[in-house]
Amino acid sequence: MTSGTVHDVLPEEADLPGTGWLAIDEGFGSDDPARTAPGELIDCVGPDFPGDDEVVETAATPHYVRPPGRLVHGFGVRTTTLEAADRAHAVLSGRDFAECLGRSVAADLDASDSEAELLAVDVERTGRGFRVRFTGGTGDGVRPVQLDVVCLAAERSVGLLWFADTPDPFPEDDLVSVIERIGAR
Repeated sequence: MTSGTVHDVLPEEADLPGTGWLAIDEGFGSDDPARTAPGELIDCVGPDFPGDDEVVETAATPHYVRPPGRLVHGFGVRTTTLEAADRAHAVLSGRDFAECLGRSVAADLDASDSEAELLAVDVERTGRGFRVRFTGGTGDGVRPVQLDVVCLAAERSVGLLWFADTPDPFPEDDLVSVIERIGAR
């Protein structure tokens, strides 16, 4: 994989398995990380993450969705040095980050107009990163949302990928396929 831009570590629609994917919002990119980083990222990275002076590019993909419940999303940073990229990767692939991200996303879901009540947020290590499981309940029963968080790196670019599905985790073969397609670029 060559690493010319931050987009090299992010999924494109052509990387997604099967058909029927919709981009429900537009991604972004900028050389001003403070202006473009999502709140969940800023709130969860901590002091070891590269500072604004070490990040030269950021980008995010649209939220790709395929009904009834699959989602793929990516956010990436490109740093000034390999050392800064290593620090970004260490933070974004860590358990503390996954737990913080999970709490943040769960709080957003809990604050939405949904009738579901958030019952639990669990984080477990997988072979590729972490799985965050949100369990919500309504009068119709309990339903889990599974969010696999995977971090990729290529030279000075680091990408954070989210694979979500409900009630079961995002299919492993499909997750691996997306990662392999990104790596083959």
